Amino acid sequence: NNLGKILKELLKIDKLTGDVAALYPAVRSAVLGMLGRLYDTMQSGSSSALNLSLEDTGSSSNGLLGGSNALDNALWASLSAKDYVSRSTTGVSESSVLSVSGTDTWTRADIENEDLNERVFLSTTSGTTTSLSAIFSLSEWKSMQSIGLQALQNAFLKSCRKRLCTPVEFMFPEGLSVDENGVAIQVLPSLPSRYDLQKLDHSIRSELSLADPREGGGDLSMTTMIAEAVVDMVELFCSRAKTALTEVGEDGFLTSDGNPSESLLHDLKVANVMSTLAIALKTAPENSFVVPYRPAISVQHEEAANLCHQALVPAMIKIEKMVKLLILNPLCHALNRRVASAIAKMHHGTYLESSVASGGMDSGRASFVQKHLVGLYEDIAEQHLSKLPSDYAVIVASTVASFSIHTFVSNASLIRPLGENARLHITQDLAEFELALEQLVLKGGTSISLNQVELGKPYAELRAVRQMFYWTGLHNPSLSASSLTKSMLREVWVKDVRPSTVFHFLFSFAPTLLSSPHHSKRIRPEDYVNILVNLDGSIDDGEASAWMTTMACCDSYQQRESVDKDSGNGDRRVAAILMMLGPELLRRRRH
Repeated sequence: NNLGKILKELLKIDKLTGDVAALYPAVRSAVLGMLGRLYDTMQSGSSSALNLSLEDTGSSSNGLLGGSNALDNALWASLSAKDYVSRSTTGVSESSVLSVSGTDTWTRADIENEDLNERVFLSTTSGTTTSLSAIFSLSEWKSMQSIGLQALQNAFLKSCRKRLCTPVEFMFPEGLSVDENGVAIQVLPSLPSRYDLQKLDHSIRSELSLADPREGGGDLSMTTMIAEAVVDMVELFCSRAKTALTEVGEDGFLTSDGNPSESLLHDLKVANVMSTLAIALKTAPENSFVVPYRPAISVQHEEAANLCHQALVPAMIKIEKMVKLLILNPLCHALNRRVASAIAKMHHGTYLESSVASGGMDSGRASFVQKHLVGLYEDIAEQHLSKLPSDYAVIVASTVASFSIHTFVSNASLIRPLGENARLHITQDLAEFELALEQLVLKGGTSISLNQVELGKPYAELRAVRQMFYWTGLHNPSLSASSLTKSMLREVWVKDVRPSTVFHFLFSFAPTLLSSPHHSKRIRPEDYVNILVNLDGSIDDGEASAWMTTMACCDSYQQRESVDKDSGNGDRRVAAILMMLGPELLRRRRH
């Protein structure tokens, strides 16, 4: 009690707070060692008394309970109730009370079924083998916490956070410059140098090493509390990094010719800073607890590294969310706008029968993909992906690839009329399109392929659309709309293609009185596709809208057909097929 009062008084003196708080690792380790030895002594003493009692009764030590005469012994009776209750509160099982095979049974707590976060390590600071969970459950430990150890712990963590956060407060200062007339000009904020980040990494590992008995004199059970202080530092770092961003948004990331703007280049440097910190957090547990002792292997230090990694996960998630929200998502939106504009050029007569006949693949002229998309994806890889860390580059490459597939397929399905030569031309372009996207994803600096992006769903649709364009179900005029609907639902490619893609493809066979969806809404094809495919590559919201537009087109067609029987060229069964096919495709997609 006196020592605790002295510590509390010393902690109130500002000049001594840091020095006193630095004693916490050693004090904690000493307290755990003392209580561990006390616990061992109590357990071994109880075991000796019980063994002596059993010997006095003449029972055999090899029996299951040492002989039934032991139950009549007065010492056993005095221990059996009171001592059993005390053991049950300290984590010792009933089997260990009854077993008399040796002292090991009494000096080790039963830790096989304890939670990892509770038992964590065996205290090794003073030679005791008692689990920390048993020590933490002792009333003596709670008393030590109340008389001063808890206050010392709070002061230690406060000092730890101060050492970690103080350098961060001076990072990302506002940039100011002065022109020739002495007028202040605001410039982009300064970013931490490589030396600053290395120093921060060293500070993180230094704080974590305080939990290592061989390095900082503490106890490995301190790992989690120190890691939580590191998480607080990362939150401060992220808040400071936000102030260093240009905040121009997706509209200011690209110049008029598609090159990265100065603001984007600055924000990409911020992303590299955040990636460096994330890598430091990932490697800190192993560098602090495992690497210094290699090639030796310590189970305790490996457990400390694992717990430290788990405690640092919130910090790494914080970094990733901040970078994705403020840098990567706006960048992806800007790039996808550029990609959408290039893909929309296919509606400028690229796949008309006359254009295909004069400029087909055999004519030696460049295809649509080679002319408008291959160079675009190469620019994205060179000017944007190459300036990002690999972890972030793969996010951008995957998002652009997923958006490109959905946008290309949606635009291609809206082409009308669609003759045989145009279908052949589109399928050839789809093969080149797949190759261009595969190169883009590969240049993202990752080992994943195109068929692994978004769980392979965009790639599956890209492959299935090739088969869809060669569907010939309408060639038989004798089949009813109901039969054709059932036949289409049995096609193998239907499960991988979005319902909207199937709807729009059927419009290419329809009479002229059945208006295309974008015509009925009086908007350009690219604007209609933007409703179906979001700039982040998501597509679920657009399917319901596409079905509502399709039903409106079919209703208008039925009204026009009742007035004008001459519906022109096209198959009059398309409208009926759409009305029967739509609900079933949407039901399958939901389930």
